[in-house]
Amino acid sequence: MPAPSLSAGEAASDAPAKAQKPAEKESKEPTQPTKPAEPPRSKETGEGPAKKEESAAQELPSKEPSKTPRASLILTVKLALMAAPQLFPYDIDVEQSDHQITLTGKVADEAEKTAAAEVAKSVDGVASVNNKLEVVPQLKQALARKRDEMITQYVKDRFAKSTTLKAANFDVKTENGVVILAGVVRFQVILLEAAETARLVPGVKAVQTEKVRIDEKE
Repeated sequence: MPAPSLSAGEAASDAPAKAQKPAEKESKEPTQPTKPAEPPRSKETGEGPAKKEESAAQELPSKEPSKTPRASLILTVKLALMAAPQLFPYDIDVEQSDHQITLTGKVADEAEKTAAAEVAKSVDGVASVNNKLEVVPQLKQALARKRDEMITQYVKDRFAKSTTLKAANFDVKTENGVVILAGVVRFQVILLEAAETARLVPGVKAVQTEKVRIDEKE
């Protein structure tokens, strides 16, 4: 039998339905999510803005407070007093009240007391000096005796390090920096060695050997 034919109206109504099928097929396919646009990178470093901000933060200098120590006025005055040769032997105490300095201790004469005040006044930051130093005329002799005692001990210690000088058993005494040797030796060369050894001790002004007797029989 021949296939039934469609009327013109039915064919026209069926055409849009067939045309819509591809569109329905396309709508069923999953859509790909769009990626957000990346920020532009630097042409020099190739880094993005966030990376550049992080690098800039690391390059910023530290804002920690300065830890530069400030000089102590008391210590500065003490160092200035020790730098003065005439005041170096004395133990001078220094006290501070604001910008006023107080000196206490002992010196041998008025000239040294005045010199100590002038040295303290010369230090930057000192407004006034309260000079309470005590003048003790016998202080120089006492310091000289102490120095002589130290020199004598140093000479004896050096002699003890030499087998020859230790065996000679010298008597050692010091007066105002002059070392005086006494005793008996067999050879003059031993006496010379003793004098040269004593000369190396700091503070020794001379070495006297007149009291040493040379006896070859010893």
